[in-house]
Amino acid sequence: MRANERILGALLYAGGIALALFRPPVDRMACITVPEGKAVSGVNPFFLALELGLVMIGSVLLSQDLKNSHARNGWIGVTSGLGIAIIGGYADLLEVFLFGVALATLGLLVKVGGRKNAGG
Repeated sequence: MRANERILGALLYAGGIALALFRPPVDRMACITVPEGKAVSGVNPFFLALELGLVMIGSVLLSQDLKNSHARNGWIGVTSGLGIAIIGGYADLLEVFLFGVALATLGLLVKVGGRKNAGG
């Protein structure tokens, strides 16, 4: 059962990132700003939530084999943060990118703290 969960997690994680690459969560609006002449774009909340949800559920399923809670929580933080940063960076959403980087950094800190305190 654990191997099936890991395979499903890897597929969901990769599917979320692939969906973000093929269909970014940013839509081009039908209006143009007059002074700059650029097209206005907006965030599509459905696709953003779908892509982030797939990445987060996939990272949780990928971490099912880890027994140590620090290692599991750190792994979830690193993998979901990395996926969120990829989605935000590719879609040119700075806030989502920075959230992913912060989450991955916190995940690394949890992993390092868990390894340091694993001996007692």
